[in-house]
Amino acid sequence: MRILFYLMPAVVYIPVGIYLYHFMKRLLSLFHIKRSKKTDKIISVVFAVACAAAGWRVYDVGSVAVLYFVVCSLLLDVVQRLFKRYLKENRGVRIWNVIHKSGIIPVLVVSILFTYGYVNIHQVRETVYTLQSGKISGEGLRIAQISDLHMGTTMGVEELRGYCENIQTKNPDIVFLTGDIFDERTEKPMMEEAADILGHIDAKYGVFYVWGNHDPNHYSAQAEYSMEELRRVLADSQIRVLEDEAVQVTSELAVIGRMEQSLDRNRKSVQELAADLEPGSYQIVLDHRPVELEENAAAGVDLQLSGHTHAGQIWPTGQLAQLLGINEMNYGLKKIDGFHAIVSSGIAGWGYAVRTGGHSEYVLIDVKP
Repeated sequence: MRILFYLMPAVVYIPVGIYLYHFMKRLLSLFHIKRSKKTDKIISVVFAVACAAAGWRVYDVGSVAVLYFVVCSLLLDVVQRLFKRYLKENRGVRIWNVIHKSGIIPVLVVSILFTYGYVNIHQVRETVYTLQSGKISGEGLRIAQISDLHMGTTMGVEELRGYCENIQTKNPDIVFLTGDIFDERTEKPMMEEAADILGHIDAKYGVFYVWGNHDPNHYSAQAEYSMEELRRVLADSQIRVLEDEAVQVTSELAVIGRMEQSLDRNRKSVQELAADLEPGSYQIVLDHRPVELEENAAAGVDLQLSGHTHAGQIWPTGQLAQLLGINEMNYGLKKIDGFHAIVSSGIAGWGYAVRTGGHSEYVLIDVKP
């Protein structure tokens, strides 16, 4: 996987750089200024290298802008080639040729997408699911789920406090934090404040947390805090961290918290973890990634809560990941017999301060008897 991490930019941005070289040469042909072909080549090379360098950091906003621009420009090239032979030379065609060569349409498309994406990522919705189970009695169970906060990327402390206050007004019985609450960009003081805010959500059965792939800071060369420090801060904030363990919360409710898959490739099975739970209790699995859905359904799990996918924060990555089998689910609710899986798009964003796919959310789940 680490090799792919370094190879992917080369595989993507070498051909992108070649395309942008030819794009710039085409653009320069619009300007009837006396200059040598060598000058055009130098300008085109500098432009292509600069754009490829901006995009080389795949997990930075520059890469998204470059890719959207190139894809849009390529689509226009295809349209141009398809209709060129059928169009007679006239003033309208000449104007279109100038517009096509100038790249103004891709620039406008990228600008519109980024404006929408910036606004969209900061519009946090409340998503509500209603489920039924004969294993739950009384007035039912209300669950609050917060996932993929990536504290500090697109959401600050005061914003988080406001959303947690909103969640508090819904009177959840239990709160689940399903990973990537923090990441490499989260400064230590912000991590401590966020943990304190999350831990102060008053829920009857408490606040539970499972690791995401970014929480331990493993992708950072100079981490602000260690996994052990984060574990201690969470515990001090009255947030219970589950690392491949099962908790019998009440006689009719059990929670199984999975260790993040990338942190333990040989983690226990759900059957092993659930061996000592009360028979007939409503079993909830917390797993950062939406994996092993069929296995969990077969094991008698009632509900799985996950995140990780961001519902394809940058369109159409989520749809492609599900199509290629990288993710078993991209977003939403899936039912397998009596088993339900819910994948949250996350309350904020990771890496990029834009969201061109999906929406930001916190989740409320009402389990009715």
